[in-house]
Amino acid sequence: MAHPGSLKILDYVHERLGLPEHALDCSRAVLQQNGNMSSPTVLFVLNEVQQSGQPERGDFGLMLAFGPGLTLEGALVQW
Repeated sequence: MAHPGSLKILDYVHERLGLPEHALDCSRAVLQQNGNMSSPTVLFVLNEVQQSGQPERGDFGLMLAFGPGLTLEGALVQW
């Protein structure tokens, strides 16, 4: 899941990380429903992922957030 600052950011992350086709669906849904809400947006994406029923217990994921300038934060998560 990635902070959906814009469609351009999501497309770039998807392409550069070689993610599966639907890997950022929750990020895209939050962007479409709410727009970019700055820092809290990534928590809305996390909620969307949990509500989707995926991933399953024990699965790993990467949570990415981006800010102005060169700000990038990441966390490896396990459900």
